[in-house]
Amino acid sequence: MHDEFGSVIEEAITLELNVSDLYFLFYKLFPDDSEFWWKLAMEEQNHAALLKTVKQMSRSELQLPKEIVPSGRNELATSNKKLLQALEDFENYPDRTKAFQFALEIENSAGELHYQSFMKYGTESRLLNVFRKLNGDDINHADRIRQYMNQHNIPEAV
Repeated sequence: MHDEFGSVIEEAITLELNVSDLYFLFYKLFPDDSEFWWKLAMEEQNHAALLKTVKQMSRSELQLPKEIVPSGRNELATSNKKLLQALEDFENYPDRTKAFQFALEIENSAGELHYQSFMKYGTESRLLNVFRKLNGDDINHADRIRQYMNQHNIPEAV
């Protein structure tokens, strides 16, 4: 596996797992919204599992679409640092409104947007179709968070 590809995919996997950890924290902290957070947390773990599959496949002779992994590690690493800090902050100072606002922000970050874009608009191939089937409806997190916020009168960040 190419070293740069390997470090980017590892960072992308870490991002998905960190987002999942954050959503599991929200699940524990905000019982009124626990079902919503649980579903998103599980979907993020699914994203990480799919990326782990990509990592394994990259070791084979299988031709992977170039757009399957983000092009740079730096934005992913920055998002991961932000997520780790948020985990600590929310653990110490739970705030339901800020939790939703932060989740919306993170779902619009580079790594999450890239994943979403690949699943929706990636170059058509048998491999992409397999990933889409495995991924199922585990997309559109930002839209779903925004919709939930609107339904529950949770303001978006200004």
